[in-house]
Amino acid sequence: MYWILVFFTFLFACNNSTEAKKEPPQPVQLVLRQAGADTTEMEPGIDAVPTPDNEINQIQIQWYRHPQIKSLERFNIYRSEEPLGDKNYHRVGSVIVNTPGQPDTIYFDTQDLHLNVRYYYYVTAVNKDQLESVGSDTVSYKLIEKPVRLSLNANASVISTPEMHFEWWIESGNTPDRYILRIERFYSKDVHFLAYITYVPTEYGSARQNYAMQGDSLKNLFPNGKYRWRVDCVGRDDVAHQYFVGSESEWKIFDVLWSN
Repeated sequence: MYWILVFFTFLFACNNSTEAKKEPPQPVQLVLRQAGADTTEMEPGIDAVPTPDNEINQIQIQWYRHPQIKSLERFNIYRSEEPLGDKNYHRVGSVIVNTPGQPDTIYFDTQDLHLNVRYYYYVTAVNKDQLESVGSDTVSYKLIEKPVRLSLNANASVISTPEMHFEWWIESGNTPDRYILRIERFYSKDVHFLAYITYVPTEYGSARQNYAMQGDSLKNLFPNGKYRWRVDCVGRDDVAHQYFVGSESEWKIFDVLWSN
């Protein structure tokens, strides 16, 4: 009788151990977009992603490093045009984890996106036993028309006098609430640092928009070197807190070489 009891105790313990290993992963923790994220160095959280003039922006979704990353196989990203109800969501993509040289805390949605449509997202983790976590918090973003036909000093590639005249167009004339002009010191695709950023008021109803800077202070602000610039549109939020509206132009490169 004693050995029978020991056997069943051992079997029960093994079954419990096996079941414990088959628990689904912990939920994914999204990087929530805070107010003012557009003006920070890294622009964390859900956001529009710059694309060429003839392409609609992508949407990026970010999450924190998962504490069980070594036991995971992938992250699944789900999207809906309605905020509530799992049945309204469908999987738009996956990110494979632990792939050398590939980030596994970010996803870029490129699938069948449209302007003026709010897209809602959540992310799940899937482990090597193919068990899926519950969904993360839900975040959303709405793309609007982006600035195009960017020009600096009439398409100059080199700036040598202390005057910068930036110009861009909103083709439809349906201007956003405001713009953000962003200029970065550019060393390579992966190495660039914020050099200047400012909000630019909207000229409502005008397709052509512009912003000018001049004076010797530019020589201190932008030492000789290579730079890139873009313009972001900022729309009026129609939902609270982490829900945002906007777009981003493509990047334009220029060199600064001040004349003596």
